[in-house]
Amino acid sequence: MKRASEFAMVRKAGKSEAGRFLILSTAPLPDAEASSRFGIITTKRIGHAVLRNLLRRRVREILRAHGDPLAKGQYVVIVVRNRAAMTDYAGLEKDFCKLLARATRTRVTPCSNAS
Repeated sequence: MKRASEFAMVRKAGKSEAGRFLILSTAPLPDAEASSRFGIITTKRIGHAVLRNLLRRRVREILRAHGDPLAKGQYVVIVVRNRAAMTDYAGLEKDFCKLLARATRTRVTPCSNAS
């Protein structure tokens, strides 16, 4: 996603789940069979550009590894919180898996190989 209007629509009309390091917001696409559209928000409050880009790369990799339940028919926005700068990849991955389980309403964590 690139348009501010899409981000605003998902944040306003969608459902959100907040974790320690990430906030996961989802909203349905008009075409339920279309592939999902993803967006990542990292604000300047997190730190300098190198750190923000590092966190975005980590979140993109986590989405590639564990984002299958969100693959069809949804807008997905992930907001990286300030505290994420203090954790490593495993911490972000664990937080994402918890949020994904809450968002998809499953008792079993969808991320089987997460730490």
